Amino acid sequence: MAAILVVLFHASGSIFALPKYFGHKPFGPIFDFGFAGVDFFFVLSGFIMMHLHAKDFGQPRALGSYLWKRFSRIYPPYWVVFAVILPVYFLVPQFGIGHEREPNIFLRGLFLFPHPQSYQVVGVAWTLVYEVFFYLLFGVLILNGQVGMSVFAVWTVCVCAYPWFDSYPWNFLFSYLHLRFLLGMTVAILLHRWQIPVPRLTAGVGVAIFFGTGLFNAYFRPLTALEQTLGYGLGSAVMVMGLVQAERLGLLQPPRWLVYLGDTSYSIYLIHFPALSLLAKVTKATQLDLYVPSSILFCLHVIAAVGVSCVFHHAVEHPIHAWAKRCFRHTNTPAVAADDVFRKAA
Repeated sequence: MAAILVVLFHASGSIFALPKYFGHKPFGPIFDFGFAGVDFFFVLSGFIMMHLHAKDFGQPRALGSYLWKRFSRIYPPYWVVFAVILPVYFLVPQFGIGHEREPNIFLRGLFLFPHPQSYQVVGVAWTLVYEVFFYLLFGVLILNGQVGMSVFAVWTVCVCAYPWFDSYPWNFLFSYLHLRFLLGMTVAILLHRWQIPVPRLTAGVGVAIFFGTGLFNAYFRPLTALEQTLGYGLGSAVMVMGLVQAERLGLLQPPRWLVYLGDTSYSIYLIHFPALSLLAKVTKATQLDLYVPSSILFCLHVIAAVGVSCVFHHAVEHPIHAWAKRCFRHTNTPAVAADDVFRKAA
């Protein structure tokens, strides 16, 4: 659902609102906060990394497995999309802004290396740059637990002092966006140590904080970086905390179609914007917008973009993921007690 929230945001503000397409937002500003789906992704990433790999802290032999899993999850599907999109900017330059053809930009984009202005060939890849940086930093905890915790402690202090860092690369390394990962890690630690009472109510409070912040953002005024962190980040963290606890207690049974969309969320995230852009161009070329109400057209575009993403998941992402699992020979590493790890992390 977080991925679809991003789809709605781009369909409304980055496609339908553009004068060259349709020039207005069929549902008004209601989806203007859809970018906050990224906040939820970051919180979830922090939670998942801590939940899955806390046992690997201080186990250098687990680093290879960890890095391969993270690499194979992110890069190969992304590179497929990158390889399709990059030639388009050379063949039809007017489709881009202009920076996409610069070697510095597409080389950075190819390896998801940060750029001072966050320029990317694949627009959504700026968020993957933050993901990759977090994965690498998290790997220090696996390489050496004590050193990793010291690094994370210093990093956390610097992230909290983000307003003091206004130049690149410091404004990337210590961006408020990283607080989302730290919130997710904190949720994993809390859930390991304590049972969360009334988990569904807790999740509901998180939903209320998240969407309440979003509606305020959409209908009243833009939020500061700190306000976004408190509203979207904290709301996502509380939401994840309640949902995970509810799942553990058997109180959460999502329908299969929703689980399926969860499986395809990375493909949805990678594919939806090129799909929306292509669909809008076809719609204008065929003048379909003259015969179909804009609200219906908007829904059709969103559904079609998600559908194309699901095809990409089946044809590309899932086979690559299956290949990566077969390719890597997992080596057993001596485990440490999870209780000890979480106690130290806390």
